[in-house]
Amino acid sequence: MTRRLAIALLTAAVLAGAAAPALAARGKRPAPVIGARLDCPVSVPEGQPFFVRVETVAPMTAVRATWLGRTLTPALEPGARGVNLLLGLGLHERQPGGEFDLRVALSTASGDTVLTATVRRLAKAYPEQHLDVARRFTDMSAADLARHEREKAAVAAVLCAWTPARAWRYPLARPLPGAVTSAFGLRRFFNGEPKLPHAGVDLRGKTGTPVRTCAAGRVVLAGDHFFAGGSVYVDHGQGLVSMYFHLSEILVVEGQELARGEVLGRVGETGRVTGPHLHWGLAVQGQLVDPLLLAERPAKKQRAP
Repeated sequence: MTRRLAIALLTAAVLAGAAAPALAARGKRPAPVIGARLDCPVSVPEGQPFFVRVETVAPMTAVRATWLGRTLTPALEPGARGVNLLLGLGLHERQPGGEFDLRVALSTASGDTVLTATVRRLAKAYPEQHLDVARRFTDMSAADLARHEREKAAVAAVLCAWTPARAWRYPLARPLPGAVTSAFGLRRFFNGEPKLPHAGVDLRGKTGTPVRTCAAGRVVLAGDHFFAGGSVYVDHGQGLVSMYFHLSEILVVEGQELARGEVLGRVGETGRVTGPHLHWGLAVQGQLVDPLLLAERPAKKQRAP
């Protein structure tokens, strides 16, 4: 990733008896973990994913992190002395001057402790985009509105799920080689009405072009949605979920395990669109972030000799 962020190195300290109740022996104050540290950005622009790292001198036996109200329990390899956590600050939970606390409780053979850091959200100015679409997408009927609410609830459940095992690797594969036609974060207006910011990227593609999953994972939701059209959601573990919208054809079923780069559908123009393309989205710990910041760079075209 190209961003430069200040890194805060925090040394573990002995905390009061209630600091880590689940990790400490019952009725006893947790012992300090000498040499434990948390590497975390001081500030992050909204809509951006980022990594933090926890390191200890002795092997870790348990790690539990709390971020934006969620509890994360990364899987540890035997003898692990370091673990990476992928976090994010999305677009849809704005708080003026927002500062967000990260809390990491950990255990080693030498004791238990808690590390903390505060991440500041940096406001980012995204440009506007004005689009004309079918009136049914702005003047919704009662039936369409009820359908949308049901679909939104199903999506929220998928994005809030936590799968401990990690199936993805960095960088993520691009699901389509096409150029970006609509960037992440655009302040969108449909038929002149302001709507939610664009929470993904649109990639150019002809109808029928194969769409591939950006990483290994399991299909957790697939179907036709009012706004997103043909949609597939893939859970890659450790809080990472990718989504693929406006598909003309869905080639997978819920519960199916996918390998990195496996075809899951075909480009289309279903749902609220102005033409054929793929909307590629990414959620990190339930936060919608810019997927291109975690993706491999597109291959450069070779010039003819």
